[in-house]
Amino acid sequence: MGKKKLSTVRAEIRAAFAQSGLDATMAEENDGTPRASNALIGIAGVHFVVSELSRRGLVALPTIRNTAAYDVVVVSQSGERHANIQVKSSSKKVSFFRMPPSKLIKAGRHDYYVLLRWDEKAKSYDALMLSGKEAKAEVADSERRQGERIKAGHRRVLVPSLSIVGSVARREAKWRARWRTWQL
Repeated sequence: MGKKKLSTVRAEIRAAFAQSGLDATMAEENDGTPRASNALIGIAGVHFVVSELSRRGLVALPTIRNTAAYDVVVVSQSGERHANIQVKSSSKKVSFFRMPPSKLIKAGRHDYYVLLRWDEKAKSYDALMLSGKEAKAEVADSERRQGERIKAGHRRVLVPSLSIVGSVARREAKWRARWRTWQL
């Protein structure tokens, strides 16, 4: 059987999306090859978190799509403890995650963020876990720094985000260790 045209492959993938009921469109790399859409990358990240936490003996349930603030609800088997998790996923090993504005980040004692970035070399996710309070503080600091750059004329738009560079990179190991050992 010969090679399929790229347009035929794209059409087949779009048809599979439509048949599955997913509200996702194909994205393309710079060279035109198809890749998973951001929606599918996000879904994969949520299911990774649910799978890993379930493997650890916790009851981890994904919320329905577009549930504000939380992607996963985690409960101890006894039902006495719980946590709410927002997952941010990337298909590449990035050092930058778009986040909600700091004023919208949930920062209660049961709120967490899991940042996932795909490590192609290791063929697995690199996972970092921040408390909601830590995420809120990091994003607020980023907004403050970006605001200063806007006032100075060096930047036009504020993008709520969490960058894992500079002084923040020093906390990366702590957040990675938290993910690897976290229990309720």
